Amino acid sequence: MTDLSELRKRYARLLTGSGADEYTARMDERTKENIGSIHGYVIAAHNKNTPAEKEAIEGMSYSAAINAVFNRIYEMTVSFSQSASQYYHDSKLMELIFDSLEKMTDIYNDSTQAYGNWWHWEIGCPLSINKIFTLIYDYADKNLMMRYMDAERHFNNEIKLTGANRVWNSVIYAVRGILTDDAQSVRDAVNGVKDVMVTVSRGDGFYADGSFIQHGRFPYNGGYGRSLLQELAPLMYLVSGTDFDFDDISIIYKWIYNSYFPFLINGKLMDMVRGRDISRGYEQCGFAGAKLLEAMLIISELPRRESADLKARIKAQLTGDFFDYALPFAADIARGLIEDAAVVPYETKPYFKAFNSMDRAVKHGKNYSIGLAMHSERTANFESINDENMNAFHTADGMLYTYKPNEPWADFFWQTIDMQRLPGTTVLRNTTVRENSVSSCDFVGSCGIGEHGVSAMELNPVGYDLRANKAWFFFDEEIVCLGSGIKSRDGINVETIIENRLVADDSRFTVHGNEAGEGYDIKGAYLDGRHDTGYCFPELQHVNILREIRRGGWYTMNRNNDGRDYENMYVTMWIDHGKNPKNASYEYIVIPRCDENWLNAYCNRNDVKIIENSEWIQCVQKKNVTGIIFLKDRTRIAGRVMSDSRCIVMTEEKNDGLDFVIVDPTHKKKKINIELDYSAEAVSYCDKRIRAVQLMPYVALEIDVDNAAGKELRIRLEGIQRV
Repeated sequence: MTDLSELRKRYARLLTGSGADEYTARMDERTKENIGSIHGYVIAAHNKNTPAEKEAIEGMSYSAAINAVFNRIYEMTVSFSQSASQYYHDSKLMELIFDSLEKMTDIYNDSTQAYGNWWHWEIGCPLSINKIFTLIYDYADKNLMMRYMDAERHFNNEIKLTGANRVWNSVIYAVRGILTDDAQSVRDAVNGVKDVMVTVSRGDGFYADGSFIQHGRFPYNGGYGRSLLQELAPLMYLVSGTDFDFDDISIIYKWIYNSYFPFLINGKLMDMVRGRDISRGYEQCGFAGAKLLEAMLIISELPRRESADLKARIKAQLTGDFFDYALPFAADIARGLIEDAAVVPYETKPYFKAFNSMDRAVKHGKNYSIGLAMHSERTANFESINDENMNAFHTADGMLYTYKPNEPWADFFWQTIDMQRLPGTTVLRNTTVRENSVSSCDFVGSCGIGEHGVSAMELNPVGYDLRANKAWFFFDEEIVCLGSGIKSRDGINVETIIENRLVADDSRFTVHGNEAGEGYDIKGAYLDGRHDTGYCFPELQHVNILREIRRGGWYTMNRNNDGRDYENMYVTMWIDHGKNPKNASYEYIVIPRCDENWLNAYCNRNDVKIIENSEWIQCVQKKNVTGIIFLKDRTRIAGRVMSDSRCIVMTEEKNDGLDFVIVDPTHKKKKINIELDYSAEAVSYCDKRIRAVQLMPYVALEIDVDNAAGKELRIRLEGIQRV
């Protein structure tokens, strides 16, 4: 039988590591601050019903204030427990910790009725309390500890909930069982997590395409999904090799490769899957990426055959910034990994990936990455609860996130950018939309072949008449952005935002065209410096351009903020479709990585052919790759493909063969009939949902999309000839 006291010691090592200098110094600073302020925080938490104290901890609800007290006590406990700390086993600090814990039992006990946010009582506070007593177990009054354990059971004595919340719940059970010598509680925790370790087809959890949904309809790989792995990894390490160990953890590696790594760039985590976390100034993309890598590092220490490949992928993401946020145990592993010459960093080849279960798409190119955020009747526009993420109105209206090395990142982005002009979006100027809302549209999705991809979004912001067909064609060097059928009766100017980039102060923006009135008639534009981004217009386009210093603060997004103002330089470029457009359109190309001479040549050589951009079809071709969006349930032909239904298609001619991929973005179709303007000699690969009706004299396919839920379906034809 596993000795639970050994698990307690193992968990303590997870919390403190070897006492790395960076982490110890940070925690000592926090402890110094907490020593001077914890008394006031405890008083504020007690005075929850006193009007004068309602804002004693600015920006926090009453329950958040209570949770904050336990977080601060935990920080002091870490310093008390780390041998390299100036507070190591400090008797005065120990007295302050126990005094604070004793006073907080007046609030957190087995008779208090929860108020404020349920999460603080059932999850937040117990997580901190269990860590506190793990670290000071040998010094603690066991009667005090058991009073806290009884309080935890009072607020939640059942493993329930879904997704990340369920994992948190299970971790609480496991550590509480270890502290109270209750082996059954540890078993219950492991069994509770097993219910999360599945692939789902609806509701919260991980989907087959790598999507992660929380709260029923919000993409959250980098928010709740990150927290899920962040809490699950220590539990897996804790029980590894013991009587409580998991039988099979292969699905965890599937998540890591399919649901996490696609959203990591240079150790930072894409904002479009972080939900309302983007509004937290203390929890930006660098922090989120470090915490995700932290969990992966712990998992990489498990005795598994996948560990070598995982370590190579992690090493490629580690930067110096990681150590600014990492807990000491993971930091120790990271240092060893960096110093291990036998581990060669993994080189990511360019690829496109669709996440149709949450209306997202990712493209990783050569020295750049792109994220595309959309929403539909299945996936909500943005989550705003608990006074967080209050102005993220258009973040899923087709926002195109561009990431490149050495560019300014999001640490000072959200509090200063014009939230009404997010790149890639088509919007009614200066309008807000209702939070936590789905669209009336079902036609949203993506498909891809290798590094090429197509995404489509039918836009209709909740509460407005505006409609538009938005499309993105991802090729090796560029993204072709099309819009058609743009119409509105809202009486408000409609704008398509080509760019709104946080730029370095010394960057230069060059316009290839002529100034015309309040805007410019241009064929191209170039942003130099650390950005090296080009913009090309197939036809002369009238655009508006603004370079400005913007000021703002986290208070625009989150009630819990630092109260500070920030400022940053932005370059914004947009097309004004005017008020009440009836059938407006746009066509532009973004080249994420180029120099100015290359852009000039590109604008003249027409590598990309826009075959059609109408209310019926949006079709673009580059050399042997063609992307097609069929927008109507009518038989139409484009790009050597005929379809009888709305769908998204991509083809690539390669090595005397043709790769074909199709997706039903509505998730509602039963069958789609396709004819290809090719003959073929054979089929080398075919999804079981595709039936090749004939190969000669032309190819006819019958696609079963009934309950396919947006899955990309593929076939490879050999020995093709154009008909």
